[in-house]
Amino acid sequence: MAEYTLYIDESETFNSSGKKYFVMSGVIIRETNYPSIQSEMEALKRKVWNNAAGCENYILHEKDVSFANFPLNSSKLSAVASCYHIFTDTKKVQLLYNELSKLFKKSDLYTIGVCLDKSVLFARYGEKNLNNQLTIAIQLLIEHYCQFLIMNHAAGDICYEAMQPEQNTKIQQRLYELKALGSMYYSPKTIQDCIREIHFVKKSENMIGLQLADFVPNTLGRYVAGMKPKNKNFAKIVRKKLYDGCQDKTYRFGFKVLS
Repeated sequence: MAEYTLYIDESETFNSSGKKYFVMSGVIIRETNYPSIQSEMEALKRKVWNNAAGCENYILHEKDVSFANFPLNSSKLSAVASCYHIFTDTKKVQLLYNELSKLFKKSDLYTIGVCLDKSVLFARYGEKNLNNQLTIAIQLLIEHYCQFLIMNHAAGDICYEAMQPEQNTKIQQRLYELKALGSMYYSPKTIQDCIREIHFVKKSENMIGLQLADFVPNTLGRYVAGMKPKNKNFAKIVRKKLYDGCQDKTYRFGFKVLS
């Protein structure tokens, strides 16, 4: 049986009209393909950082790249690690996204995600009444991941960047509930057979899968919000790599917007 891991991250996006979007998304990678993708990512870092000693250990984080590149932050660079200071140069940012685009395009991986249109959901259901956004998003993401694993005759793990303990607990508890009670579409046994474990990994552990996943949520969020992408080609490739469900090719299992 094939084995996969879904690496997840999340972000919130606000457009100029004040609408709010919460995106939980990431990348699905087959375990046997992970070493080659890791090698590609290390090569990317060497190219971006001009072979600086130990650059393979630098941890890519989209938010810090954007912070360093924003002109008004030029006097606040101490707020991010010194390795990010190169991104004050827009050409370096362009190089990074160009290399990420190549990596995503050539690698055997899939993107997958869920977006909550918070403004619409709050208006329809009431902000005080609505379930926690992490709980809503993770359930749908797990269902779609299960569908992927079933279609690929596989089992898989989930890897999530560690957050505050209470947030980790909410996500872990939801998985336990789905394994015990099932979901709207899948029985408890199906979820138990498909999903093995969820691991919460600290950013400092330099996990390549999580660093790739880090660049997906905001990219998809900006697309839904009608905002200009940080890099047009990268955004296009992230959407092209969305899981198509192996059925109707409508990407309903790859990216779902709830409103």
